[in-house]
Amino acid sequence: MLFSRYLPIIAPIAMAAFLGAKTASPVGLGTLHDDTPTFGILVLGTILIVGALLFLPVAVLGPIAEHFGPMPFGG
Repeated sequence: MLFSRYLPIIAPIAMAAFLGAKTASPVGLGTLHDDTPTFGILVLGTILIVGALLFLPVAVLGPIAEHFGPMPFGG
């Protein structure tokens, strides 16, 4: 039980340690800097898309489920 409880905690910490020990790669043509408006728009767009995909199905299906919910035994 302890193994299954603490393994999900230890694995991300180990991954973060390995990523922190990596050397930085040199700047090239494919490098996306995190201090530009392009990066900000990309992050904001990702947050909006993921938020919409998480929230909108509930907003659309909620009234439908509420309409069909109180009918016991299909009546």
